[in-house]
Amino acid sequence: MVSLNSGKRFLLLSLLSLLAVCWQAALAQDKNWREVSPAELQLKTPTVETDADAEAIFWEVRVDDSSENELALKHYVRVKIFTERGREKYSKFDIPFTRGMKIKDIAARVIKSDGSIVEIGKQDIFEREIVKANKVKIKAKSFAVPNIEPGVIVEYRYREVIEDAGARGMTLVFQRDIPVQTLSYYYKPFNKKEPNYQSYNFSDTKFVKDEKGFYLAQRTNVPSLKEEPRMPPSDMVRPWMKLQGVSVNLTNVSAFSISFSIKDPSNPNSYWGAVGNENSGLTKFMNKSDKEIKRVAAEVTASAQAPEEKLRKLYEFCQTQIKNTSYDVSLTDEQREKLPKIKSVADVLKNKQASSQFVDMLFGAMANSLGYETRVAFTGDRSKMFFQPDMTNESFIHPAAIAVKVGNDWQFFNPGVNFLPAGMLVWYEEDVWALLVGENNYSWVRTPLSGTNKTVSKRSGKFKLLEDGTLEGTVKMEFSGQAGLDYKLSNYDKSANQREEDLKNEIKARMSTAEISDIQIGNFTETEKPFVYQYKVRVPNYAQKTGKRLFLQPGFFEYGESATFSTATRKYDIYFNYPWSEDDMVEIDLPKGFSLDNADTPGELSDPQKIGFLQIKIGVDKATNFMKYQRKFHFGGGGNILFPVGGYKLLKNMFDAFHKADTHTITLKQN
Repeated sequence: MVSLNSGKRFLLLSLLSLLAVCWQAALAQDKNWREVSPAELQLKTPTVETDADAEAIFWEVRVDDSSENELALKHYVRVKIFTERGREKYSKFDIPFTRGMKIKDIAARVIKSDGSIVEIGKQDIFEREIVKANKVKIKAKSFAVPNIEPGVIVEYRYREVIEDAGARGMTLVFQRDIPVQTLSYYYKPFNKKEPNYQSYNFSDTKFVKDEKGFYLAQRTNVPSLKEEPRMPPSDMVRPWMKLQGVSVNLTNVSAFSISFSIKDPSNPNSYWGAVGNENSGLTKFMNKSDKEIKRVAAEVTASAQAPEEKLRKLYEFCQTQIKNTSYDVSLTDEQREKLPKIKSVADVLKNKQASSQFVDMLFGAMANSLGYETRVAFTGDRSKMFFQPDMTNESFIHPAAIAVKVGNDWQFFNPGVNFLPAGMLVWYEEDVWALLVGENNYSWVRTPLSGTNKTVSKRSGKFKLLEDGTLEGTVKMEFSGQAGLDYKLSNYDKSANQREEDLKNEIKARMSTAEISDIQIGNFTETEKPFVYQYKVRVPNYAQKTGKRLFLQPGFFEYGESATFSTATRKYDIYFNYPWSEDDMVEIDLPKGFSLDNADTPGELSDPQKIGFLQIKIGVDKATNFMKYQRKFHFGGGGNILFPVGGYKLLKNMFDAFHKADTHTITLKQN
């Protein structure tokens, strides 16, 4: 008996050893995957946030700046799913990316609690558009997770490649949208020197020397960044680093002298003076005298008298007569490389094509040839952060526009953005500090902010309401200013079919039963005309029928919209991208045999400063059973778009009142 038990024990130990070897071999079958520990598999509850639905065990990024050709970031993420909500939320994983960035070599797998592995194939990886909490749409590489359930581990890795770029000026994010046990950045500098960086919104993390030429900056137990509606840019609230360094740049070399500038981040005046001096060559390049540019500029503006009219004609010429290759979706990367090289601004005029920045420069050169003082304007980007000139990092600004002095004021022009009307900038370049780089000096000015009258959504609908509550009719929507520009910039590279499909999905998100047909999209490439949607729509059960009554919401364009602010409290300030206004007209033929039972009007809502304003008027012609609904709304009056969190309750109350008025219903009674 003893020997039998010993044999069984030996056999059992052998089997366990074999299983352990097989289990470890399975988990390490790809040498690029790290071994998953039994403790990670058995983890039942989160360690960073007790109520988290999922948690990243680690999030590691390796920044290798040792190559001269491209900058590569290697991401490796391991996520543990804890709850049913986590199963639903992370059924798809998204890797967001922007233009100029490529996501390569994505690999992903699921590890179940018993140690079995499900590989996610390349065919399961796709590209899609996702919507953030602030309603901004961005592109992402995504993959669906098969058989996801509480207890599994999902891990993935990928390379983020930025061509012709260096790590200096790069942003390193130290908070993610999921809790992270260990968040690590390994950085190998190009010059092998110790990293130079600035930290924002935190001070407890430093780079320390690691192995193989890398330096390590690491945080542990990092809570998730919880997005809130209408919050400031994430770089204003989350912890992050900006890689930088003191640099010496040659600005002029001759037979007898060498000029150079030193950019020292510790001295803002000296730093920005050096940046201005270094970039003055761009302005000199733009303003170099050329007879052909001067001749064409004079010809284009021959019929104009006022300075504003002359500049508008130059702007129109650059947008319509010069092909902007930055927006040519038919060009491949290889074809772009073979485009004629621009050696002078005159080449842009000669070739009749160029990228966005050179289109801007042609405008500046033409304006300068007519006697206007012109400079290259470098601005901040408030979609990312609220830049101030005491922030000494030139990567916070970018060449955004051409500044032209008209009288005593600087005006800004950006014809290199294909769909941007004259007199405006892209929203994130409005109301920001701009460094105006001249040939011999520089200055700081604030760019203007477009008012509510510049960005208008004009929406109209003509409908017929049927006895069963079905609403059917035609809709026309016009978007001018920033609203129209937003749409064009987000959709110019999509097919007409995709744009129509996106519109259908947008409508169905509010009205799931809506049937949309005969879609027409107009003025997509017209700069000075509003972007237009037109379509036919049929919505069963739009009006709720109860017995002999119909409950109707006349505000068709606000139907199905949720309240802007749903929580009683919040953590962050409230921020709107730009001021805007809405002008709605809805006409409805009411069903025969029904009459008004209750048709009161919400009236007018406004704060004392008229930052926000809503007026609704409802009129009914009883003889013809015809209803007219008019709505006028604006927000951001006086340029007020940023509000402290301490004023959240008042702002929420205002938007709750707007929402209540917008969703106001009237009652129709069957005779």
